[in-house]
Amino acid sequence: MESRLRATGAAERPDLEGVIGTFTPDRPDVGARPRRTAGTGRVLLGCLAGIVLTAVALTVAWWPRTEVTYRSTAPAEPVYDDRSPHYLGLVREQTLSGRQSYRMVVGRYPGVAYGHWVDVDNAWGAEGIESTTWTEAGVRVRFRTGHEVFVPARFFLHGR
Repeated sequence: MESRLRATGAAERPDLEGVIGTFTPDRPDVGARPRRTAGTGRVLLGCLAGIVLTAVALTVAWWPRTEVTYRSTAPAEPVYDDRSPHYLGLVREQTLSGRQSYRMVVGRYPGVAYGHWVDVDNAWGAEGIESTTWTEAGVRVRFRTGHEVFVPARFFLHGR
């Protein structure tokens, strides 16, 4: 009988029932488990995308847009130590979120993008500047609210 099994090849055949049983859905305890890394990767990718989109949205909403609402140029007299013309500007910064602030800039650049910055109260800035008086000691700014700010010349001379 052993020779007949060898002749038919029955002894060499694998146990197909055992192999088929490990991959059948009616035996969930045996077989390949589902990959969990694909789900975790998607969650991490979603979190990262959410963080990036939030950062971009906040940057756009808080990015300031500037507008010069008042300009003044120093007269020919007095002549300051650095022998340069000087300018004063009231700059309003406003964001898309509605936040706004005011700064006064005094310096040598007519675009008032660089110089000595002085933060101004929002109420003063919204009302605007009434007048500027340039002296050898500095510049006096009078706001329409009645407030005055004096900026000494040493703070805006020589390109500061």
